[in-house]
Amino acid sequence: MAHLLPFRLRSLRPIIIHFLIWAGYLAYEGIFLFIINNVRLNIWESSIHFMLQAMLFYVNSLVLLPRFFARRAYLTYAVSLVLLMAVFGVLRYCATVYLLPLMTDNLVYSFTTPKLFWGVALYRAIYFILLSLGYWFSRNAIQLEKQKRAQEQELRNTERSLMEANLAFLKSQINPHFLFNALNFLYAQAYPHSESTAKGILLLSDIMRYALKDDDNNGKVMLEKEVQHIHNYIAINQLRFSNRLQIEFEVAGSVQFLMILPLVLITFVENCFKHGELHDPQNPLRIQVRTENNRLYFRTHNKKRNGPKEKTTGIGLVNTQKRLDLVYADRYTLAVTNEPEFYTCQLTIDL
Repeated sequence: MAHLLPFRLRSLRPIIIHFLIWAGYLAYEGIFLFIINNVRLNIWESSIHFMLQAMLFYVNSLVLLPRFFARRAYLTYAVSLVLLMAVFGVLRYCATVYLLPLMTDNLVYSFTTPKLFWGVALYRAIYFILLSLGYWFSRNAIQLEKQKRAQEQELRNTERSLMEANLAFLKSQINPHFLFNALNFLYAQAYPHSESTAKGILLLSDIMRYALKDDDNNGKVMLEKEVQHIHNYIAINQLRFSNRLQIEFEVAGSVQFLMILPLVLITFVENCFKHGELHDPQNPLRIQVRTENNRLYFRTHNKKRNGPKEKTTGIGLVNTQKRLDLVYADRYTLAVTNEPEFYTCQLTIDL
């Protein structure tokens, strides 16, 4: 039974909070009347009136608003609200005229004239109806925000699990220790005979190591390493084509001490190699990386190729944009300009 006590306390917590709020409001009104007009509240009168007002408050916020207003049955809600206020007025009249005089004397809000009585009753009804409206809308807004955050967190967890599963599958197909030892052996064997071949093996080793390694911090890597990965990717492709590729790679600002999702920028570069014409000296592939105040500006611009296109093994632009949506949400912009002869991508991220 002991372990049930915290659960019961948690279930009773909203009731206790509401009770304390009503008690506080009653105390506030009593103190206010005493200070202003030296009037002491009648406990029987105040209790019955506040029970009626609480009835008005909770019937509207817990029954009428969810059942009719939330379902856009506005006319039904309006009619129900008028009936509720009428019931409140009748009950208040019966309590003031018939019940309370039998229980106590010296009523604060005794019946004097019909006009004054119904005016006060209408004022009280409208006041607590407005309070219940504010309470209902506030509670709905909080619940919607909690649901939104829960859904976003679930989506992030699902995306992260999928990425981790994909990476784990890739790693399971390749033994990194064996792979890098083999590449180092090939590098040592090739270096005496062909420096360019050895350099290509070394670059491939660095590219594979970056793609297969674990992320440094919360799924992110240093921006400096992502930029170096682009350098390596360009260098190994230059070796393939005997340094005939026309590429301008510019880095401005500091790329140190900034974190970014891995394999994001390289995806856009791979897309240029896949679809771009990289042998035209008049229209080279331009890659720009610039940082300013923890903001990354990344741009690629290439001439389109009409012939066969490079095959790539990247994670794809669509998947990359989904990753950006999940991790950076409203902190990034991606603009793509697809002209007849040229293709431009501009990515801005608040790191």
